[in-house]
Amino acid sequence: MQVYRCRVCDGVYNLYSGTVFAQKQFRPSQVVLLLRGFCKGASSSQLSRELGISFPTVLSIRRVLQDAAQMLQPEDALPDTEIETDEMFQNAGEKGEPHKDPEDPPRRRGNKRRGHGTYANDRPPIVGTIGRKSKRVRLRVAHRTDSATLSAHVHQFTLPLAIVRTDGWRGYNGIDRSHAIVCHSDGEWARDDDADGICETHINT
Repeated sequence: MQVYRCRVCDGVYNLYSGTVFAQKQFRPSQVVLLLRGFCKGASSSQLSRELGISFPTVLSIRRVLQDAAQMLQPEDALPDTEIETDEMFQNAGEKGEPHKDPEDPPRRRGNKRRGHGTYANDRPPIVGTIGRKSKRVRLRVAHRTDSATLSAHVHQFTLPLAIVRTDGWRGYNGIDRSHAIVCHSDGEWARDDDADGICETHINT
């Protein structure tokens, strides 16, 4: 890889200097494919095998990038007066077993649970709130989908006068907002609430 020298301080640097890849002997193609794999959600063990990089190194880089992304997450409320909120559940881990060995790839045997999960049973909820007009999104990994958790999420990311549309999950019953429910369990996926001939849909995350 090309090495450069600063004309001001006479320091030596290359393309990776000052990044998570500093002092790593990676080919540029490995870096690109590694970042692509992270964005697509490929497991660290898969990337380790395919790119010829040790599993601890892949996992370490992934965690640094995840922590940096977490710090950049916006914490303010969405500006919209009409909001949709929904949750989905991401299977992870080894069939619900805790993972204590850093050398043991955590997604080697995926958790096959169905339905509502929790962080504790390796099926963490991801709660999403989107503004209908702004199209901005607030996504957070939660530990559970009880009323306290979902209410806190909605209250943080919506304005007090916002209309919040959700599905019929009971965890949304406690939110202190104007609340419209689309009951997926009854086969309902859209509703013309304002009689304008356009169905207001609640779209799953």
